[in-house]
Amino acid sequence: MQAFISIQDFGVHRVFFADDLGIASIFNDLKNRLAEVKYQHISLFYCSINKQHLFKKELKILQKHFPTQLFISYHSKESAGHCGIKQEDIEAILNANTMQHMQFTISGNDAFVENIRLSLIFLGIEKVQIQEQFFSE
Repeated sequence: MQAFISIQDFGVHRVFFADDLGIASIFNDLKNRLAEVKYQHISLFYCSINKQHLFKKELKILQKHFPTQLFISYHSKESAGHCGIKQEDIEAILNANTMQHMQFTISGNDAFVENIRLSLIFLGIEKVQIQEQFFSE
């Protein structure tokens, strides 16, 4: 007997934005979503100070297990600057999307979250989930 799968379970592209603070709060959600049977894509924009990317080893393992579902874009910033996620990088993900629905989650310090939120609003995306931080700076 087959399990009933709703049409809502198909065609979702989840886009996550995280900095060093936020990656710890979304990593389990990202990992759990990849393990679901649902047909979906996941993109992660990961910004780190001075290219540290603390979760890079774990993310590489996930990328090897889910090469067609997971796309990761690594970005860096200097200690006092803003994250280097360019609007055209976000636009490329939007333009290459093949799923029926997109969901956006931002996780990080207040300045990072606001910067990404404003970029998404500029691109016409207003429905964004802001992930509460499990850890603090």
